[in-house]
Amino acid sequence: MLSASELAGLELTPPSPLRRSRPLVRVLFVLIAVLTLLASAAATSTAQTTAVSDTDAVLLTKVRQAGLWEMPSGMMAMQKGSPKVQAVGFAIMMDHGRLDVATRALSAKLNSPVPDQPSEEQRGWLAEEMAAAPGPAFDSVFANRLRAAHGQVFAILAQLRAGTRNDDVRAFATVGNQAVMRHMTMLESTGMVDYTALPTPAVSTTAAPVGAPLGLDPSQIAVVAALFLLVGGGLFYVLRQIKGNRGRARASRRPATVRTGGTHG
Repeated sequence: MLSASELAGLELTPPSPLRRSRPLVRVLFVLIAVLTLLASAAATSTAQTTAVSDTDAVLLTKVRQAGLWEMPSGMMAMQKGSPKVQAVGFAIMMDHGRLDVATRALSAKLNSPVPDQPSEEQRGWLAEEMAAAPGPAFDSVFANRLRAAHGQVFAILAQLRAGTRNDDVRAFATVGNQAVMRHMTMLESTGMVDYTALPTPAVSTTAAPVGAPLGLDPSQIAVVAALFLLVGGGLFYVLRQIKGNRGRARASRRPATVRTGGTHG
């Protein structure tokens, strides 16, 4: 078995020849097992009773379930994908291995259980990948299923990151969203993503709420007016100075006028 230092030194660049994927997959299974053991240890040592909101719990669940189907997807990519898809699958799998450790540790700290199985929809995506023929067919299923799923998770994490009241969840959501953005970019780099099949973004068209009146009293209005005159007058003076300096600079560059009077002997 690899030591902890050897595991930490594993590079994120997978071997390009497909014939080298099987030994690597065995190593990756060992890596996932080690990460799971580390997560269990972290869960035992950091368990607390810190309160967590329902939305924070949703964030942990989404990230956990994403890893539960994307890590097996990455393993299949190592065996069935083209060299480019192999590289993307390996990177996504490694990212989710690390993220899964952090997810389980935070769920224990916040006393917020996370699922141990992918959702029914995610299991369907895994079955679709398993049924796809190696090569272009698998590449298309892998790239499009993962890209669509990452787009949904990205929007959810952004909303939860913006509204959470928990410092730990906020930091976790930031790391998670960075990983999702990186994965979307890598999946798009395969050239297999069908953008027309992605869901149309749901953008709110509701006008921003009108702010409360400032409620300035007469003395504050006088101060604001004085500041406006001071700043406006200063700006006018500076502009005149700049204009004058430019005029003098142009005059200094003009050639001296030669008088055409008679010559003197």
